[in-house]
Amino acid sequence: MTIWFHTTILATSLVATLAVGLASAAIYAETPSAAAPKTDRLPVATETSASDYLTIETRTDGMSVLSRVPVEKTASN
Repeated sequence: MTIWFHTTILATSLVATLAVGLASAAIYAETPSAAAPKTDRLPVATETSASDYLTIETRTDGMSVLSRVPVEKTASN
């Protein structure tokens, strides 16, 4: 009974490893497939220059909030 049990665990591990390897290879392959392409999967709404905004991080217990605020450009003499 123990040999059957351990053989089942080993076979399941090998099949899972093979499935993860094939899925990873499909993402990196250049051929069209059912997997999503290896790019940023979040669409960019609008492109802005990095200097127009300032990122401010506010930290509290167990939470960190990032806020992007526009930079106000003023002339100084």
